[in-house]
Amino acid sequence: MDNRQWIWQSPEWPQFNWDDDIIQPQLRQTRLKIGKLVGKAESRPGHDAAEYSLDAMLSNILSSFAIENERLDAHSVRSSLAKCLGLTWHLPGTTTEHSEGLAKMMMDVFNPQAGDLTESLIFQWHCWLFPDPAPAFLRRGEWRGDATMRVVSGRIGKEKVHYQAPPREQLCAELTAFMQWYNQSRYRAALDPLLRAGLAHFWFITLHPFEDGNGRITRALTDMALFQADDQSVRLYAVSEAILNHRKDYYNVLEATQRGTMDLTAWLSWFIKMLETSVDNAIMRIDQTLAKTLFWQVHHNSALPAEQVKVLNRLLDGGNNGFAEGISAGQYQKVAKVSKATATRHLADLVARGCLTKTAAGGRSSRYIINNTFSPFIGNFMKDITFYGRFEDDILAGRKTITLREASDANFSAGDKVRVSRYEDDVFFCNIEVISVTPVMFDDLNEKHAVQENMTLEQLKDVISEIYPGLKELFMIEFRLI
Repeated sequence: MDNRQWIWQSPEWPQFNWDDDIIQPQLRQTRLKIGKLVGKAESRPGHDAAEYSLDAMLSNILSSFAIENERLDAHSVRSSLAKCLGLTWHLPGTTTEHSEGLAKMMMDVFNPQAGDLTESLIFQWHCWLFPDPAPAFLRRGEWRGDATMRVVSGRIGKEKVHYQAPPREQLCAELTAFMQWYNQSRYRAALDPLLRAGLAHFWFITLHPFEDGNGRITRALTDMALFQADDQSVRLYAVSEAILNHRKDYYNVLEATQRGTMDLTAWLSWFIKMLETSVDNAIMRIDQTLAKTLFWQVHHNSALPAEQVKVLNRLLDGGNNGFAEGISAGQYQKVAKVSKATATRHLADLVARGCLTKTAAGGRSSRYIINNTFSPFIGNFMKDITFYGRFEDDILAGRKTITLREASDANFSAGDKVRVSRYEDDVFFCNIEVISVTPVMFDDLNEKHAVQENMTLEQLKDVISEIYPGLKELFMIEFRLI
């Protein structure tokens, strides 16, 4: 009877495999977006690239700790990172031994002259994660002790075991094998570097070599592998941030894979999806920065009072600090700390100056959004979509009114204003408005869909099969030119 429960107990461990038919299309799509991200960052003036790098490093550190339900002093960590990066325009802030150590760890992770991964380097990172005085149970800068290492949840006495790591007596041999692979695989032309990062992440977290800090060290090793893959782009996006936002899925896919076979397709597919998500988020932030810059270029001579500037910047920043549906008079009053009458007067003035637009709703439902008439980037920040160049004429002529996409490429809602570019060279050619987004199965495609695509049904199915081989569930995005 086979009593093996964990992946490392398999005689095939660690001879991993995966389904390239699933993984390779994801890798191609992610690499395309990485190229787009680098291009956008390089087009920005001044020291923006260094600023993006600082922001990405900071987000990676804060998010990696947040995944473990630990909060850091963001200001201290940012100050330490800025000092290490030599960003002299940042005002010096209070730093701590912990924040300085974390900044040094990131400098190791993103060091273009770094040598091989060694035991001593990993131990140094562990010490920086847990500066003195470390918890009494923790072997600081050492591999874990002889006790069985389990990942558990639930009350004492009723714990649920999610994972059990290899025993201590085989740990050193396992880690030696991992580090040899990590160092040698860096130069394997046949192994995609992004795929290598996903493999390294799973392998190290599965070994679970420390009493605490395993996830944070794992994510640092992942960032190092991504840096070794591309030292430009990885400074611009934060994978740990995407993992944090999908933390439940992260633990679920890890547990399922650690209980499974050598087939890592599910884990690698999820990991690459997180890479793509983090790149998408980075592109959005750069677009938002550009939007803000363009807005103030237009309105730099407006001599606005500080209260109006504060509210406009909140609207321009978007995200958690913005107002996705626009700002009401009551919200303006609270943000600007002015009277109701002053809030109403300020909003009317901003509309008159062309800074804001009043939404269609009236009365208490009235809201105000950034005026986007002078730039496609301003307002609720336009999303992007690309089409193959062969479809450009049909779109511009109104002959093509839908597009069929996979789930990861269909993140749109009715009413979204979308900037359209050619896939081959990222050249902008029009703006569209999304009318609807609805799921559709490949087998249910019919003549109506074909007419909306300006193709025959046979041509449509051939095109979809070429772009998304084997994909059965699609999303139909209906749109109109604007």
